[in-house]
Amino acid sequence: MSGADGQAGDAGGCGAPAGGIRVTAGAGNQAVVQGHVTSLGTPVHSGYARLLNSDGEFVAEVPLGEDGGFTFYAAPGDWTLRVLAPGGIRAERAVSASTGMITELEVAV
Repeated sequence: MSGADGQAGDAGGCGAPAGGIRVTAGAGNQAVVQGHVTSLGTPVHSGYARLLNSDGEFVAEVPLGEDGGFTFYAAPGDWTLRVLAPGGIRAERAVSASTGMITELEVAV
């Protein structure tokens, strides 16, 4: 449910580079949720983006990329994106994913 955006490094041993695979063209038959996390206009590159299902259960996590980016390939439906970063930074955003669509989120913390 997560991947790489071309950034070097891996996701804590799971093999996925930080940030997830950034989709720049059509989503095809995938439901994609991606975006960036910033603080005062600066990318937050140290932290994690988590995807929670409609019951609040943890489903997937990627470390934020150097550009604060994250990408998830999700099942269609309603999700919660949770951002956790050093310094007690925590943010949540409701998001809906649809097959064939790229849902973009910009999270300012």
